[in-house]
Amino acid sequence: MGYFLPYQQRWINDESPLKLYEKSRRIGITYGTSYRAVRKCLREKDGSSFVQWVSSRDTLTAKEFITDYVAMWCREANAVARGLEGDNVEVVDEQHGITAFVVRFRNGARICSLSSNPLAFAGKGGDILLDEMDLHENQETLYAMAYPCITWGGQLEIVSAYSADGSENTQFAQLCREAAGENPKGFSFHRTTLDDAIAESFVEKVNEVKRKKGRPVQTREEFREQIRRGCVNRGAFESQYLCIPNQATGQQAITPVDLAAAKQKFEILRKHLTGNAGPLDLADPCVGLYADRRYWSDLSDLSGWSGRVCFGWDIAVTGDLACIWLNERLPGDIYRLAACLTFKNCKVESQRRVVEAILDGLPYAVGAGDASGLGTSDCASLEALYFGRFLGPKFTAPFKLAMYTMLQGVYEARRQLLPAAYPEIASDVAAMRKTASASDRLVFAASRNELLPDSHCDLMTAGALAVWAGETIDGGPCFMAVPERPAAAGGGEYDRYARYRTGRNAW
Repeated sequence: MGYFLPYQQRWINDESPLKLYEKSRRIGITYGTSYRAVRKCLREKDGSSFVQWVSSRDTLTAKEFITDYVAMWCREANAVARGLEGDNVEVVDEQHGITAFVVRFRNGARICSLSSNPLAFAGKGGDILLDEMDLHENQETLYAMAYPCITWGGQLEIVSAYSADGSENTQFAQLCREAAGENPKGFSFHRTTLDDAIAESFVEKVNEVKRKKGRPVQTREEFREQIRRGCVNRGAFESQYLCIPNQATGQQAITPVDLAAAKQKFEILRKHLTGNAGPLDLADPCVGLYADRRYWSDLSDLSGWSGRVCFGWDIAVTGDLACIWLNERLPGDIYRLAACLTFKNCKVESQRRVVEAILDGLPYAVGAGDASGLGTSDCASLEALYFGRFLGPKFTAPFKLAMYTMLQGVYEARRQLLPAAYPEIASDVAAMRKTASASDRLVFAASRNELLPDSHCDLMTAGALAVWAGETIDGGPCFMAVPERPAAAGGGEYDRYARYRTGRNAW
C-alpha cells in the first residue's frame, strides 16, 4: 500500500489556485495538507520569501500543526528548520497583537500557523490554508480577508468537516453547495465521506497502525459500524462522517418517525396542578399528596417499578408550565415515562417539596433540575442534600445543545417510550425545532404546544433532563444521618429505607 491513500494523493497533487475540501472527520487530510505545505517550502530556492499561512480553530491546534505534522515531515525529509518544537512564536500583526507559530527553513521559506483571526490576513500575501473552516466563528469574514492574499499568484486551500453544532447555512456549507453545482467561484472541489475513504483502503491503513500497537484489526463493515454506533445520534454521524450538514430549517428535533415509534399503550401518572396558595402559605395545598414520600413509595410498589428511575424538573412559576418528568428505566436501558406532573402558578417551594418526596420515597431515583434563574438556590440545596443523586446544571447554550442532542440519540435508538393515551406529551416533544443562530450554529428552539398552549416545550425539556440524569448520574441509594431528616409533624419518621440500609449513612 502506498504512503498516501488515493484521495490524499489527489489533494496533494492538485495545484489549482482555489481548492475546497468537504471531508469526513479523521481520515488523514491534515496529514496530507501538512505534507503539501512542507513540500512547497522545500521546493523554494535559496533566499525565498514564500510563506504558507495556516489558520486553525484555536491556539493548541495551530501549535499541533507544527509540532505533530510539520516537524514529522521535516524529519522524514532530513530538512533543517527552526521552530519545529513550537517555540518560535512571532508577532505577525503588531496593531492587533496577533502571533503565530513560525517554522523557518534554511532557504527562507516559512510556515506561519495561527489561531482563527480574520484580521491576521490584512495586508498579507502567500499561500493560505484555512483548516477546519466550519469550526471558525466568523467564517464569512475569514474567507473575505483570506481571499485577497492570493492576488499575486498565491493559492487558497479550504479544508473542513462539518461542525457538530453547525448548520447548512454556514459559509463553508454554502461554498460546498456552490462548488458541487455551477461553481461560480471556480474551486477545485474535493469531497471524501467515510464511505469514500473506506472504499479507498482507509480501514486497511488503520489496521496497519493497530497491528503495530498489538490491537485487533477490523473488517471494513465492522469499522464503519463501530463508528456509527459511537456517534451520539444520526445527525452527528451524518455531519461528522458523511458530509451532510445539520438541517436547521425549522425541522422537528425529534423526527416524526422516531416520535411515532416511541408511542405505546401503557398507563402513567399524569396530573396537572394549579397553584392555590394563600398569602400566608409557604407551599400550594394542591401538591400536598405528591409532596409525601410515602405516596411515591406506594406508587412504585403498586406500579411494579423495577430498578432505577430518573426524573427531570423544568422550573417555572408564571407564564410557562413547570414540569416533573419521571422515567422508569427498563432492561436494555429503555426509558419509559412513568409520571408526568405539570404545574401552573405553583410556588417553587411546592415543586421542590415534590422533588424531595421523590428522592426520599424512591431510594434509587436520580434527577436533574434547571439551575438557571428561579432554580438556582433550590437546585443547589438539592445537590447538597442528595449528593450524587441530583444535579442542577446551568442552561448554557453548550449544555442545551449537548442535552437535546443526547435526547435525539435516545429517541433514534428507540430508548424512550411515551404513552399513546396522552397526546399532549408527544405534541410537546414535537414542538422543539432545530434552527440556526445568528452565527449559523445549530440551536434548539421551543415553540408552543398546540395541545397544551401554556407549554413551550416545558414537558420536553423536563424529559430531556430526565434522560440526561439517567445517562449521566451513576447514583445509588443514599441515606443521610438521622438528624438531617426531621421527623414528620405529629409522629415518628417513616422509614422507607429500612430494607436497604447497611449503615447509618450508607450508599
